[in-house]
Amino acid sequence: MTSSSPAPKVSGTKIYPASVKNRAYVLAGVALIMYLVSLRVQATILPMRNKMQETKNASRVIGGLNNEFLLLPLLGFREAAAGLLWVRCDQFFDSGDYDAILPLVRVITWLDPHDSNVYGTGAWHMAYNFTDSQERSDRRYIYPSEALLTEGIQNNMLIPDVKFEKGWENFDKIKNFPEAAAAFQLAIDTPPNKNNHDSWPQGAPLKTWHILAHTYEKMGRIPDAINVWHEAMAISASRIKSQGKTKDFSDWMLRQAEIHNLQEEYQRFHDRYTTTGHDHVNPSKYPGVQFPFGGSNKPGPWDVHITNKITVMLPKVLRFTGTFNSADGARVDVLIEDWDYKPHIDKDSSTAFAVDPNQTILMDSIAVRKDAYDREMDMSKDPKMYSFAHNYYRIVVSYDPRTTAPTMQDRFGWSGEGMTDDNPDRLVVDNTPGQMANKYIDGFGATGPIWDPAIAPWPQYTQPKRMLMITYKVSRDQIMGRSPITDANIVPNQIMPLGPGMLP
Repeated sequence: MTSSSPAPKVSGTKIYPASVKNRAYVLAGVALIMYLVSLRVQATILPMRNKMQETKNASRVIGGLNNEFLLLPLLGFREAAAGLLWVRCDQFFDSGDYDAILPLVRVITWLDPHDSNVYGTGAWHMAYNFTDSQERSDRRYIYPSEALLTEGIQNNMLIPDVKFEKGWENFDKIKNFPEAAAAFQLAIDTPPNKNNHDSWPQGAPLKTWHILAHTYEKMGRIPDAINVWHEAMAISASRIKSQGKTKDFSDWMLRQAEIHNLQEEYQRFHDRYTTTGHDHVNPSKYPGVQFPFGGSNKPGPWDVHITNKITVMLPKVLRFTGTFNSADGARVDVLIEDWDYKPHIDKDSSTAFAVDPNQTILMDSIAVRKDAYDREMDMSKDPKMYSFAHNYYRIVVSYDPRTTAPTMQDRFGWSGEGMTDDNPDRLVVDNTPGQMANKYIDGFGATGPIWDPAIAPWPQYTQPKRMLMITYKVSRDQIMGRSPITDANIVPNQIMPLGPGMLP
């Protein structure tokens, strides 16, 4: 019987063919590369996620889109992610949930800084759609709105749209005409682009020249306005000529409007400032700004005799009553703001356009009827807009001839040359550079020669703007009705660079 040797112990180690070992080395290298990529991806995700977390309401408005939204930009589809979020904005547009739109606007502009439509729409919401119970705009959002448009312009210098939007907001909402003119001119200076059918062969649509001319008129710079109308007419004439026998009726109508506006500029100048060339608006032998009034034969400016009284009806409910010796159609402006109010962007505005809840500012106007005005302004229903958290406030009742109707300017002029007040403290002369107009008549503070209508443009801006203003400094207790607001609260008027409540 032979003895058998013990069975050999089997090792647990598996032996792979050389080909498998080679594939393992490759896979290990790939794994290392993927690990390094994951580190890079993580570094990309974290800042974006942190921004999302910092953005107020971001989790609510983006909801279930977070993962998809983060993956698309990582794969190189930032514009697609932006488009996905912009579609989501439609839901909030339809429901009027504008608070939800702003965080999306901020995220979309991070993803796709070249979508000019998002900048314009976001700025429009901030400037126009945040209102109180009486449909007054929340003026705290004006500065963030302007900042967003400025950012949009910087990221889209070859597109005229955002530049136009900034010009329009300053023209229509802020009444900052110098800033509006600069933005419209920037749009006009955009290099022509054959792909932009609305403007080619110009860099901006023809409407930009039109609104720029109207802006110069608002500034009292009529020679500049006339020069721009001539530029617009040259463009429209070229368009009509290029059409040959196939005429575009809309282009013909635009040209007729340009011709009318040009003629109107000259006619208004003559009616208001000269003794000749008058039409039915001024059938007299006097310039409109020096038309005698009150039975006097002595020409001179009109004494509007502005007065004002503020009555606190209830806490945060103020009634403004007063007189304004003018024809119907005038509007007296009212500003209520923190005494130290300064437009700014809150620390969170980089992500959500937040405003300071402790700031208070209101701007509104009151119509004049039969030489008097009367309006109650209720701020008690909107504590989020009008917190009155500070101790002192500025209330300004004013009249600006640059923002009034043309029928009123026929008497007062573009710069208030035909307007005065028997209380000299009420008449304010604003000679800051942006407010200077051209000189059209002697005797109203301008220097140098009167404009020669044969020359346009006429870059001599020497006529200061004359406006009416009554300024109060009141306490929070007075706003709350604990003590009355009286003439003792009237303080010397202060000219700000762009007028009361405007941007610095």
